[in-house]
Amino acid sequence: MPTYLIVTRYLKHKNGWDPLRLQSVMAIALALGALVGAGCSKAKKTAAEPPPPTAQEIQQAEIEHKPVPSPTTAAAIAPLATPNGQPDLAEMNRTMIRWIVGHRRPPANFEEFAATAGTPIPPPPPGQKYIIAKNMHVQLVNQ
Repeated sequence: MPTYLIVTRYLKHKNGWDPLRLQSVMAIALALGALVGAGCSKAKKTAAEPPPPTAQEIQQAEIEHKPVPSPTTAAAIAPLATPNGQPDLAEMNRTMIRWIVGHRRPPANFEEFAATAGTPIPPPPPGQKYIIAKNMHVQLVNQ
């Protein structure tokens, strides 16, 4: 007996179509269709991965990618100092704000900030030292 006859017999009621049965069968059919549609596709293969680099290729890459010193390197090494060699406290405060945002907490002391700032801190002038004030600004004080 064909499937559609079984389904129509099940859905027929003595007084006509049973709407509750029809609704439940339609819901089941939609759910099964969604499952079949979602699960029947084959996973698409991505492009073949390239083979791992050889030792010679790694050495060549290291040779080609070495940084070349430039005139701007000196500025990148000491951005927290002014041209006359004095510490640039405004830039140091901006670095402090970036540090606080990145670590999501204030540093315990200036030494912790200087060690993890990622930027070289210029030495303080003779007879002075750096501190972090209560307002989270870097200040120079006498020793």
